[in-house]
Amino acid sequence: MPRCEPMSRVNQPLRRDRQQGFTLIEVLVALLIFAGLSLGAYQVLTAVLQNDEITKQKVAQLAELQRVFGQMERDFSQMVPRATRVNGENSKVVIDAAQYQLQSDDWAILFVRGGWFNPGAQLPRSQLQKVGYRLRDEKLERLSYIYLDPAVGTEPTTSVLLEGVKSFRLRFFTNGQWASSWNNTTLLPKAVEVELELAQYGKIRRLFLVANESAS
Repeated sequence: MPRCEPMSRVNQPLRRDRQQGFTLIEVLVALLIFAGLSLGAYQVLTAVLQNDEITKQKVAQLAELQRVFGQMERDFSQMVPRATRVNGENSKVVIDAAQYQLQSDDWAILFVRGGWFNPGAQLPRSQLQKVGYRLRDEKLERLSYIYLDPAVGTEPTTSVLLEGVKSFRLRFFTNGQWASSWNNTTLLPKAVEVELELAQYGKIRRLFLVANESAS
């Protein structure tokens, strides 16, 4: 006699448990999208880092330029009308300024400034200092001497203030007019204008006031 199955099992459909997953195409599309997003994020990050580096360079360049002008201001503002010997000969002017002197590729200037700190007069020198500026090989240089009337052949202490300088020019203001040279033997100008042509910024002009205009 045949065995009868319960009705509930006979009428119940067969089921197979299947695990649903991603197809290969879906995985490739997801990888492409992720790669595109990663590339975009990398480009944005690279641009941010480059801009940050450029900003740091510009800030450093401006700080260097400000330091140079600060040094010039300290020198020019403390000029004193004192003539010195140049190459063993007495100078007839209180400011030696001309093109191509002092082995400069452009303008150069030589003068005496005060305020050279000498605590308690312990150092064998005065508080006056002979300084100058010149342009050589696109470098703005500051010259300084220990003594106001150095012996013939004495080389100055040279320090490079700024590189990438295309030109260096000077003008002097007195009696309401600008002059391209200074031939006075006793008086200083009221102001000195410095013009630098820089590779990065073009021409920059700065005006420096002179405190001591005449000899005491």
